[in-house]
Amino acid sequence: MKSVVLITAFRVTDFIDRFAGLMARQEFVRETLGSVCGDPLWIWTRHSRDPNAPVIFLSAGIHGDERCGPEALLRLVENWTFSNRFDWVIAPLLNPSGFRQGTRCNEDGTDLNRDFLRCQCLETRALMDWWRRQPKSCDLHLSLHEDWEAEGFYLYEIDTSSRESLAARILAQVAETTVLQETGPVDGHQLTAPGLIVHAPEPDEADGWPEAIWLARTWPLQSYTFEAPGQQSCEVRVEGLLAACRGALELVEERTGCGENS
Repeated sequence: MKSVVLITAFRVTDFIDRFAGLMARQEFVRETLGSVCGDPLWIWTRHSRDPNAPVIFLSAGIHGDERCGPEALLRLVENWTFSNRFDWVIAPLLNPSGFRQGTRCNEDGTDLNRDFLRCQCLETRALMDWWRRQPKSCDLHLSLHEDWEAEGFYLYEIDTSSRESLAARILAQVAETTVLQETGPVDGHQLTAPGLIVHAPEPDEADGWPEAIWLARTWPLQSYTFEAPGQQSCEVRVEGLLAACRGALELVEERTGCGENS
């Protein structure tokens, strides 16, 4: 198992630079959404020649005390061949000021993943404004998180599409690397199955919309929020998140008839 060196307050710039280098090798374009406390808000995009190509969005780092998500995305882009049959949007570090502080919230004390209705923060507004300028909707959203109270890995599935669920096969792949959450409630929710919470496209807090809720209320899509277990080691958390991403991407490649990473 590869040793994990997590982002620290002093490594945010190094992480962004390293990520940028890896994305350039795969011909992704860096787009600047803005700047927060001197740190850039960047996303990376790559478009298919097919105008009907599905759009896949991977996001991490919206909570500054959840550092395994960006590390897992970095590991993914080091080894994954991104299919030209999709449009790609990748945001590895949505809360740079929170990462510098090591806090869930940003520098202003706001939980960005509860700000997608009120839009009080520059980070949230910048991402939402970017999406509203795009000519196509998001089809698949993968969001990388950690739950510090969880003993096992679990995911939220929010599906406003008519496509077949990916959850069971994603979790089967994750189970090869780490244990799944077996009992609930977890994060205030009962489990639908081991490792699975099927969530309606409604926020738990009326005014506190997460990123996944906003996306699911904006377009018909499949959204999977991966929650790595805080009670496991950082290496296990990263491996679980990486397995979840790989499993999801392999499945969408399979159903669209491509298999570059198989």
